[in-house]
Amino acid sequence: MGRLIGLTHSILRQVENLFAILAGMVVLVIMTLGVAEVVGRSAFRAPIHGSLDMVEQLMVVVAAFGIAYCQAHWGNVRMTLVVSRATGRTRWLLEAFALLVASFVVTALVKGSWDNFLRTWEIGGNTPNIYLPLWPGTLAVFIALCLLLARLVLQFIEALRLVSDPDAPKITAPEIEPAQE
Repeated sequence: MGRLIGLTHSILRQVENLFAILAGMVVLVIMTLGVAEVVGRSAFRAPIHGSLDMVEQLMVVVAAFGIAYCQAHWGNVRMTLVVSRATGRTRWLLEAFALLVASFVVTALVKGSWDNFLRTWEIGGNTPNIYLPLWPGTLAVFIALCLLLARLVLQFIEALRLVSDPDAPKITAPEIEPAQE
């Protein structure tokens, strides 16, 4: 079981790293667009038409593509204060419970984002100024949430493995420092 978790972890890690790099590159594009907009508007009295529409669509990638990467490093908001006080099986039971709840929530978000994607694909929504299609952004959210769900399920399986043997080597799980009082 540990070998399968390790293999899945390494594959997910590569995809998450790629998504995080893409999100970082999009931040660079947004910053360049912002500078070009300010310079064009101030120096040449020629703003970039539709720059707000472009930024709105690009921000979806920035916001969504880093979520799974953050979860892979156990950086998302979690109940660290409670979990860090627990040890052994209790700790991993708490982790498993939290990951199970998160998986249910993300599953609902995946379903909703897929429905939203289908709606924008079939009806065809556009941005107001330059009529960029909305479906790429909704598809990006769906893909990012699917990646997050895969990470949560993998971490849940690892937490269950560590419930049975808390001293087993950790593959995806971090070492949580004890809470300071």
